Amino acid sequence: MNRILIIKLGSIGDVVHTLPALSDLRASFPRARIDWLVEKQAAVLLRNHPWLDRVIEVDTRKWRRALWRPRIWNEIFHGLSQLRQQRYEVAFDFQGLWKSAAFGLFSGARLLVGYDKDHLKEPGCRILYGKRVSPRPAAPHVSELHRALVGSQGAPRGPGGFGLGVEEQDRAYVEAQLAQRRLKEFIILNPGGGWVTKNWSPSNYGLLHHRIRRELGLKTVLTWGPGEEDLVREVMAACPDDTPPTFSTTLPQFIALARRARLFVGGDTGPLHLATACRTPVVAIFGPTDPGRNGSPHPEDLAVFHPVPCGPCYKRTCWKYRCQCMTLVTVDQVFDAVVRRLEQPRSQASLPLRAD
Repeated sequence: MNRILIIKLGSIGDVVHTLPALSDLRASFPRARIDWLVEKQAAVLLRNHPWLDRVIEVDTRKWRRALWRPRIWNEIFHGLSQLRQQRYEVAFDFQGLWKSAAFGLFSGARLLVGYDKDHLKEPGCRILYGKRVSPRPAAPHVSELHRALVGSQGAPRGPGGFGLGVEEQDRAYVEAQLAQRRLKEFIILNPGGGWVTKNWSPSNYGLLHHRIRRELGLKTVLTWGPGEEDLVREVMAACPDDTPPTFSTTLPQFIALARRARLFVGGDTGPLHLATACRTPVVAIFGPTDPGRNGSPHPEDLAVFHPVPCGPCYKRTCWKYRCQCMTLVTVDQVFDAVVRRLEQPRSQASLPLRAD
């Protein structure tokens, strides 16, 4: 293959989970042109990526909000025509949606490869694929599913990896912020989760911060993403006498911060997956999503979850059960996982922790 298109539109976690498949493609086809079609908000992770030739950014959210405007249709048609001019031999649809499959179809690629119905969010879109792949049951993690997809077209598993780099200016910014706050060894607490159903209680993060400070003698740093400022304020309100330091970061700066941390604690969201890509030790708090599929791919990391009859449901709202999968996870259970992960060598394997 000489011209390859990757279609994985977003979010941050989705992009991170697809990078090992990109690694396999680049190792198998070192001279090929490999482009990536991605949503604008997640593109920052891929710009200047060493394994890519081109990042093609789209903004489907903006398009949906203003489809009635002629300039939006002009933008769409211009983008699709540019995509078609690349004459891709193979396009891989890792997203499994009608819109991603449609991008693959309109790209004009000779072969559009996607999953069969059991691995698709919108199973009907498989009618657009020229090749449908059903990964073996022994590859439950989403990153392994993606590697199986490219493996079906002659890209076997290579050394893997993520290839995420950090510019010197981003590293220097983080180092300056840490020095200003006299932080050498610290744990990242990230209370956001993208979906409200993924959010553990902010007051629990405040209580966890107190126990880490009191019993482990370690400092914590609060991190957050756009729209999560209220969560941070609630965490800080839960520990008014000893509030954890916090400072804003871009995604590249967060990567630099994660590489300096002793541990990351948070839910199933972009920063968690960036931390795992950096090989930062992780304690993940899971609720509506499956830690076996979406958690850290590194067996030494820990996921705390409470099994419930309705889960994993992958729902963004939970009016009926009021997010019991998250509310039943206690501070004691997460703190015990923090202690275990800090004591555990990187090579030691472990299973997700059921919070029964």
